[in-house]
Amino acid sequence: MIETSFPASSGDLRPNALLIAATSAALLTLLPIAAHQLGGLGHLPDPPGELFASDGITESKAAHPLGIPDSLLGLGSYGITLSLILLARSHPKARRFLTLKLVGDGAVAAFSVVRQVVTFGKICSWCTGTALCTAVMVAADRSSIEGEAKELRRRR
Repeated sequence: MIETSFPASSGDLRPNALLIAATSAALLTLLPIAAHQLGGLGHLPDPPGELFASDGITESKAAHPLGIPDSLLGLGSYGITLSLILLARSHPKARRFLTLKLVGDGAVAAFSVVRQVVTFGKICSWCTGTALCTAVMVAADRSSIEGEAKELRRRR
């Protein structure tokens, strides 16, 4: 059975395999987008159907905040997430930062998908893959996120 959260005590501190796999998969979904946005890949293949428009969405102004391809920002962000996963094993503060980062990652991924549907009426299949990986990451760390929320409520 795959461990789905980090332990609350100092017992078994193995990194969460599902969390590592989902974060790695998110990084992999961003590589073709980065190659396209940087001009190294002329076309992002999509599944058949009218719902998908990966090329147009990834080439849009919205996909280049401050002129920076969002895939590069995503690669950096998920790289930090992966580092926090690995550090959380032996650093309690990294564990807490990871939990907070996953909440932020989940919010940004959800916003991105909604923005695509509202703005374009279509979705980027690759971006949606990243968002699904992020949902798995948040679910894998759900118990830690719930614990942080309880701790914040207790402090109020």
